[in-house]
Amino acid sequence: MLKKTNIFIVLLIVVGSLSVRAQHIAINNNLLFDLAGTFSAGVEIPLSKSNTLELYGSIRPWKREDESVHKHWTAQAQFRIWPCQVMNGFFWGPYAHGGQFNLGNKDVLFGLLKGLKPNRYEGWFLGGGLGVGYEYALARHWNVGAEIGAGYTYINYKKYACEKCGAQMDDNDYHYIGISRLGLSIIYVF
Repeated sequence: MLKKTNIFIVLLIVVGSLSVRAQHIAINNNLLFDLAGTFSAGVEIPLSKSNTLELYGSIRPWKREDESVHKHWTAQAQFRIWPCQVMNGFFWGPYAHGGQFNLGNKDVLFGLLKGLKPNRYEGWFLGGGLGVGYEYALARHWNVGAEIGAGYTYINYKKYACEKCGAQMDDNDYHYIGISRLGLSIIYVF
């Protein structure tokens, strides 16, 4: 598996080799991640008159409470197809994502993932899917956007008992199929 540094260098080379005009570059922030206490940011660059590439990342590096943990980082890339106008209106396209997590002794997704409460899970994930969304221009440089995506994610994890904070219980993987991308973003277009 590639190291984080190698992935970062490859992304810089890809982004640096693209020829773009500054007035069409956009930066964005996912407000849903902000509500969850996660820093997030993305950049979107045009590839042609009807296609863009969005590179997006998020990080939550700290623990909120001593008895629970919720740390993670993610990186995502999406090739977007705009049928009408780039960075305005309907779009769709494939995406890929990956990252690492350390999550435990916490109710997640309003109790939908009930098995997480008594344990801690640490691992990594890699996957992709297809997303659809819509961006609406609020002003000359400001957009708001919404997106949902579904696909496949491979998750490799180690399970630990939270009561003793350290005893490893399991080393396993999980194959997830379902919603894996959700966003409500504020966007600034240069």
